[in-house]
Amino acid sequence: MIDSTFSLLCWNIHKENLHQGFHAKLDSLLLEYSSDFLLFQEYKLPKHKPHKLKDFSYAMAANIETQGHVYGLLTASYFGFDAKQIERTHQREFLITTRKSMLLTSHSFCDGDVLHIVNIHGINFVSFKSFTKELKKIESILKMYSGAMIVCGDFNNWSKKRMKALEDFKEALSLQKTLIKEEHHIKHIFDKPIDHIFYKGLRLISAEAINTKKVSDHNPLHAVFKKI
Repeated sequence: MIDSTFSLLCWNIHKENLHQGFHAKLDSLLLEYSSDFLLFQEYKLPKHKPHKLKDFSYAMAANIETQGHVYGLLTASYFGFDAKQIERTHQREFLITTRKSMLLTSHSFCDGDVLHIVNIHGINFVSFKSFTKELKKIESILKMYSGAMIVCGDFNNWSKKRMKALEDFKEALSLQKTLIKEEHHIKHIFDKPIDHIFYKGLRLISAEAINTKKVSDHNPLHAVFKKI
């Protein structure tokens, strides 16, 4: 069961998690920024070896599969998973032909209310029309869920038009945008921040972008929320 105050870390780790030293860095990071949930994009998971995240259980939504690994979204939690839903884009990215994913997981508060956490890696290298269509598909799914919700990840909203589409998505779902300290540490493309945390049905306590000295080409976002 989730406590009324909880925290999360959201991070596109650029498939670095199997590289030497990554988990030592993550452990050090979590000592300073305690996190009840970890939301990773571009996570690399071995198929044939035991793999553990210390003290966490997890759910994965893969969008790439090779002989030895799967890659994609991973949501880890100290708490149980009541349900999960995976949605992959219909459109494939130009040249690299990969799909992108959404992973929705549901978790219970101590009073029985439910928290929905949505981990997203937005599609890239497609037309604006295709980008908008995939975002609208996610929007239609999330409208079916009521209660507290966090929607976060790498949205690949690197143009003015994509920024506007993401703003429309936020408004349609009655989400609030998390205002983040040290915003200059957020990954930017063409001067547009592409990593975001949105929420509703919760009170934001704090949020910060953490400079991890190039562990990945993105920096993690950390946020603390309280149930209303």
